[in-house]
Amino acid sequence: MAKAAQEHPLHDHFDSAGGNGGPGGFAPAIVAAFENIIEALETAQPERLASVRCDFRTASTFDDLLITRAEMVAGAKLARAGIPFDFGRRNGATEPDLMLRDINLAIEVKARRLDGVEDLREELQTALAGVMPPALVDIRTDSRPLQIKKIERDKVVQETVQRLRTQDYGTAVTAVDQPWSARKRLLIHVTLLQAGLTGKSHITVTGGIWGAEPGPHLTDVEDQVRAALKDDQKLRQAGTRPTILLLDIARTSLAHIRTGRMWVQRLATLLPDTTPFIGVAVMTPTLNDPDVGISLGVHANLSDANRVAVNDLAYACGARLPTR
Repeated sequence: MAKAAQEHPLHDHFDSAGGNGGPGGFAPAIVAAFENIIEALETAQPERLASVRCDFRTASTFDDLLITRAEMVAGAKLARAGIPFDFGRRNGATEPDLMLRDINLAIEVKARRLDGVEDLREELQTALAGVMPPALVDIRTDSRPLQIKKIERDKVVQETVQRLRTQDYGTAVTAVDQPWSARKRLLIHVTLLQAGLTGKSHITVTGGIWGAEPGPHLTDVEDQVRAALKDDQKLRQAGTRPTILLLDIARTSLAHIRTGRMWVQRLATLLPDTTPFIGVAVMTPTLNDPDVGISLGVHANLSDANRVAVNDLAYACGARLPTR
């Protein structure tokens, strides 16, 4: 942090952890988790650690920081397991993110935030600030969408602001077409309730998860896994050596509701027969924990050498593999 800008997203957490205000609450645990991850990496001294350090220091938003953190937490897990590795070459190189030295494997890490309802909630919170009188606002959807198009979010926000200004309490329903989703037509219910609040409106999110496993929401999450396995850049990186694609799904809406055991059962079914990836894994890191559990699915037709390598990696890291 010595060379990080004052606007770095962790500065407030450092200040709060030191008793100087800021976000409070979880700040000490968040700072301690980052310190633990960084200590593990500094002890292991993988090649090109400086590049990761630079990404960490130059992160301008929390989203940028968490993308870097996904790679850091995976690297720290390898370091604690005693698995020598190096960070892959950057700036256009085709190497995966983590290159194992003594095991003929590499790990490509992908992290992306996808949460349509949370995007809507944040935009409503901003738009309703200063609109009086404040109200209790509840957002409810009949499925949890990974994305809501901006034009649709803007429509809901504008209508809700107008309703609050005219004190038009009750529920308004907006129907949204989602041809890319398992739920082709999404219903967004926005309820305004008088609450005698002072200051600003309070927004809650309810509902959105119904139906048997996997259900529409987790079907959409699985589609994101399939899309990542077909990404051109990822495919080029997987072509350099046997590679596992590791997805950070902590911010993929409510993907964390699926247990690690269930992910293990599903992951191998998501691997296309023609993919160069030998396996796909998911993790759900949390800000206050320096470690993370990993669920891994692999091709049924792995070579003997690749199967031994995967088993060695999984055993050392405590990753979940499907049982036979």
